Amino acid sequence: MLVRDIELKDTILDLLDNCVDGILRSVNPDLKKRTPYRGYRADIVVSGDQFIIEDNCGGIPIKIAEKSAFAIGKPDPIKGADAIATVGMYGIGMKRAIFKIGTDATVDSWNDDAFRVRITPSWLRAEDWKRLPMLRLPPGVLTKGRTRIVIERLNPAVKAEFESEYFARDLREEIARNYALIMDKGFAVTVRTSSDQPVPDAIDPNEFKLLRKRGLAEDQDGIAPYLYVGELDGVQIEIYAGLYRELPSEEEREREEETRGSTDDAGWTVACNDRVIVWKDRTRLTGWGEGSVPNYHGQFIAITGLVLLKSANPELLPLTTTKRGIDGTSSLYSKVKDLMKEATKGLTTFTNKWKKFEEGLEALYQGSEYISLADLRASLKRAPMRATHKFSTVRRFAPKLPVPAAEKTKSRVSFVALKSHLSTLAIAYFDDVAVKPAEVGEEAFRREVALYQEAAE
Repeated sequence: MLVRDIELKDTILDLLDNCVDGILRSVNPDLKKRTPYRGYRADIVVSGDQFIIEDNCGGIPIKIAEKSAFAIGKPDPIKGADAIATVGMYGIGMKRAIFKIGTDATVDSWNDDAFRVRITPSWLRAEDWKRLPMLRLPPGVLTKGRTRIVIERLNPAVKAEFESEYFARDLREEIARNYALIMDKGFAVTVRTSSDQPVPDAIDPNEFKLLRKRGLAEDQDGIAPYLYVGELDGVQIEIYAGLYRELPSEEEREREEETRGSTDDAGWTVACNDRVIVWKDRTRLTGWGEGSVPNYHGQFIAITGLVLLKSANPELLPLTTTKRGIDGTSSLYSKVKDLMKEATKGLTTFTNKWKKFEEGLEALYQGSEYISLADLRASLKRAPMRATHKFSTVRRFAPKLPVPAAEKTKSRVSFVALKSHLSTLAIAYFDDVAVKPAEVGEEAFRREVALYQEAAE
């Protein structure tokens, strides 16, 4: 019952959350720095025989070990001046994570005092669950500031997953997404399939970046992201939305619609206290298809956005009861989503205008460059931020996205034709059946106009 409703990968991510919280509690890094977690790491081993996670994130203080980490039940969360914006608030916890993975575990840690805790099959089978004894850590096992959890006698379902050739790969991808912001701040994570293997290079985080025209002045038209920053209902918010790639061609849009899926990074990502909760969403959860915002489709594969929510009081964050998703009914999230939809609407309007004039797309991106999340945050200080209409505590920058010069003199013509007719005209016009449908249609239209003009003359 304790472990039935939790996913295995979520269990491992929760143990990683504990590592980062160890840094926040024990080291108290300056989070205003670009890489406050540099030098801290967690190394994971997943195999059919054992699971290991070892970190150098400060260790577990002896009081926390006695009162919460190894106590049965969960104490009230810390609030007020002593509270920190933890990431490990997602509801699984170290004990339940251990129970999910196996029945024989050793936890070694050294913060202010070095200790060892053993969880054994006989203890798990006992009906009274007496207090777990805290033993003195044998000398030479760990250096100060480190924690190591070793779990053996894996549960059968877990053993089967760990032995899968795909599990470690999928876990790395999950970490690259969920820990993208934390790893971008310097935290390193590795995953290997045997403790005998050398420790591999750290996982590369999924990078968030947006296009911006180089040297763009605030009063100029050009590619640039929407920016929002402020506070709503006691939660600090940052929102960044824009283009992460060039707009798709007509052929690419048609292919996207046919496949109904894309490997591109379109959609909204939402993070609470730097931990990603929603990844590249393209549904009503993030405002697509609501109000005047269109449903997501292939035309919008260049649009992406990032929402950062932060609070030292986790109860203020719009999390579901499982802590693994966003509560769409939250009053706070409804306000945030209004801002997201505003940015999405501006970007979809922009793409709608340019889809008619593909010949100008190349010039549109000349002089553009990718800017990272750190650069986006720095631009909050330079951009002419103004208060939003709805929320006086939130400021925004709305770019002047360029408009096609040909928009006043040209219109797009689009229609569906039989493939057999297209092939007939392709051979007649170009002597080549492989010519793109758009070129055939354009040539047919040009010839029809020419015939009409000739007849009129």
